[in-house]
Amino acid sequence: MEKKMLIALVLSLVVLFAFQQMNKKPPNPIGEYAIEDQQAKDVSDNQALGMSGLGELSAGGTNDVKNIQENEITIETEQYEILFSDIGGSVKKWRLKKFENKELDNIEEVLIKEQPIEKRLFAMKSPAVAGLSGKRFQVRKETGFLEFTYESPGNMRVSKKYVFQNGADHIGLEINIENISTMDKNVSYALIGPSGVTDSGGVKGRSFLEADIKTASGVVKKKSVKGAWTENGNISWVAIKNRYFAVILKPFSDPVSAEIQGDSKEGFITAMNSKMYILAPGTIQKDEYLLYAGPMDEKQLMALGYNFEETIDYGWFGGISKVLLVVLRVLHSGVKNWGAAIILLTILVNLVSFPLTKKSFVSMHRMKNIQPHMQKLKELHKDNPQKLNKEMMELYKKYNVNPFGGCLPMLLQIPIFIALYQGLIKAVELKGAHFLWVKDLSRPDAVHIPFTLPMLGSHINILPLLMVVMMFAQQKIQGVAAASMTPEQAGQQKMMLLMMPVFFGFLFYNMPSGLVLYWLTNTILMTSEQLFLKRTMD
Repeated sequence: MEKKMLIALVLSLVVLFAFQQMNKKPPNPIGEYAIEDQQAKDVSDNQALGMSGLGELSAGGTNDVKNIQENEITIETEQYEILFSDIGGSVKKWRLKKFENKELDNIEEVLIKEQPIEKRLFAMKSPAVAGLSGKRFQVRKETGFLEFTYESPGNMRVSKKYVFQNGADHIGLEINIENISTMDKNVSYALIGPSGVTDSGGVKGRSFLEADIKTASGVVKKKSVKGAWTENGNISWVAIKNRYFAVILKPFSDPVSAEIQGDSKEGFITAMNSKMYILAPGTIQKDEYLLYAGPMDEKQLMALGYNFEETIDYGWFGGISKVLLVVLRVLHSGVKNWGAAIILLTILVNLVSFPLTKKSFVSMHRMKNIQPHMQKLKELHKDNPQKLNKEMMELYKKYNVNPFGGCLPMLLQIPIFIALYQGLIKAVELKGAHFLWVKDLSRPDAVHIPFTLPMLGSHINILPLLMVVMMFAQQKIQGVAAASMTPEQAGQQKMMLLMMPVFFGFLFYNMPSGLVLYWLTNTILMTSEQLFLKRTMD
């Protein structure tokens, strides 16, 4: 009985690992913005982008921006702080103010980090204007927008107008390309989309960074790209996401193609390539874009109306994950604490799955009761396997025993476990959430100690240690009634008794404390249920 339960537990863990590897109110206009002026000088054209989308970008970049003097313009709202540069009129850095945990640490929640000039968000390159991403743009600011303009004398005038709304997680971009020459011009450009997105909130040993392209036929998802991946035509949007947040660029024109370059370790860079426009002298080509940079909150993304919620992916059992998260949010609305809501959700899930748990336990208990008969049959028919199998089947039928009845009900609970795992590990609501001594349920519950331990340092994670202790207790309760085991089986169980909790302790030690809290609560409930059923059956 106990051995089968342990096997089912190990099997569920294997399935989890395999699964991991495969896989508001209307905004108000904001006020004035601050411009931070520095000594400026021109940037040479040889620091500009190549002329073929992402094709000429190397993994490490080609520009050394450390030696470039540039004006930095800071735009700050309730939600974010964006650092623009007049070199290329692009975004250097994007910080999410709302999700910073100043109590736990003083680290900024940087969603988009600084990049080489040609890789920055909204950098442009065009055959019509050589070295456009490295040119110095003129800056004009007004309430609610920021405009960058570059003029190539006798050729083209390019402007980028950014529109902001206080309280919103998105901004607008209007690109105007004007032919100021005396002849027709063929104009196309590549616009750098989401890039420099950090792997914020990554779990040790696992990266959540991914690049997506939404097309008419679905969403193309990439964890790694060799060279540059190109999708042609019918581009709805392109995105890069991490564990909690997404940066999504939506064009309102019809780009010819979208590209992705990079991987989840080094980071992704994306681009949109415009169609070829024929501009007569004095005419202007106007293209508009919307950029979302915020949490992967399904309700919030759906409100924008561009299918941005398709960036959210909970894996194979995503439907179950969404239902469980809805229940979790309802529970939180009542108890006003995410840790308490996780505990209540775990209790609720265990109540729903209790019939399966009971059926599994009863089946294993019956298997335990016929162990002596099985042993006699094995000794009696040890030289006749066919006869042994026949007698075994009759024995199972006589005592109404299903040899797989102990494992199958537990295996049916694996989708619930995986769905909860995926839901809790990606729930942005847990970021910065407190519970008892835990200051952030999205991180390990590191508790400071007045001395230093080898490998652990001056902090220890309490919840995983409590989980190990509880698992030892659970194994002890399961092993009490193993009187009918052979010496070999007893030795195997003893080894399992020692190794499984230790193994789970190592596995969960650096996991987010919200997930560990779920597993600890589940272990306590399962142990209580098994103890109750054992006493009832006895």
